[in-house]
Amino acid sequence: MEIPQGPARVPAAATDVVRVFFALVPDRAVTAQFTALAKDVARRARGRAVAAHHVHLTLAFLGDVAASSVPALRRIGDALPHAGAVLEFDTLGSWRASGVAWIAPRELPPPVVALHDALHRALGAAGYPLDTRPFRPHLTLARRCLHPVSRAPCAPVRWNVDRLSLIGSELTPEGPIYTELAVWTLD
Repeated sequence: MEIPQGPARVPAAATDVVRVFFALVPDRAVTAQFTALAKDVARRARGRAVAAHHVHLTLAFLGDVAASSVPALRRIGDALPHAGAVLEFDTLGSWRASGVAWIAPRELPPPVVALHDALHRALGAAGYPLDTRPFRPHLTLARRCLHPVSRAPCAPVRWNVDRLSLIGSELTPEGPIYTELAVWTLD
């Protein structure tokens, strides 16, 4: 007997599956700032810096879904509020157990909170199971860190949030390969 997992969830072994998430993606200039910081943090923490093409802020991770559900996910993105905002990432830290170093904003602008909340409501209404933990946005800077990064203020990285993406992620032995499946401009 098969247990239902929501309208678009499928077993990971299926061939018509795509691993997806919604994320905010910075422009090249801001990505370069995060990448430079990631290299510095990785050096100090003796970890591995995140590559520039992996810099993003996840709003909702869906995991493996049927490839046929991508048009419905695009329609969800179309219906979201498309207000931009300025995020200021100003706090460094790490999670010792996972060996991940990160940077996070101390405060969230209301348009980012509204976008996250609307996205989660729409995905929940469509039957996608979502993480129920409070939204604590961060950007991963380094993985496999041998030394923890103490939580502390840092020189801010200002990001004019102007792009929401639906991203497909293919896992490979060399690391994930990301493909933008849909992009929305935030004003």
